[in-house]
Amino acid sequence: MEVTVSAHHMDISPSLREAAVGKIGRLGRFLGGMDRAEVHFSEERNPRIPDNEVCEVDMHGGGHHVRCRVAATDSFAAVDLAVEKLEHQLHKIKTKEVQRSHRQRPLSDDRSVEPSE
Repeated sequence: MEVTVSAHHMDISPSLREAAVGKIGRLGRFLGGMDRAEVHFSEERNPRIPDNEVCEVDMHGGGHHVRCRVAATDSFAAVDLAVEKLEHQLHKIKTKEVQRSHRQRPLSDDRSVEPSE
């Protein structure tokens, strides 16, 4: 999976970039076909907002578009919260796909079972 990390009005440390690429990159195993992920960091400038580090993640691929936005006091904590949120969303998509593929078709008229007396 191709992971792109960017920031708006802040610097990204190499350790934060490595953590984001590693954790978001592992989400590709939950749902096959995810090609690309974009991670965007920003900082809320309002002093009244205690969780001012924001992490937004967009994942594309396999006909799906998954997005989450989380805020935390630390950028590393924001990445962890985003991974947790995305795992839940990808699990929901995966179970929907599996349920659709395992649905049983109704029996046709010539194979229907008649009750015996």
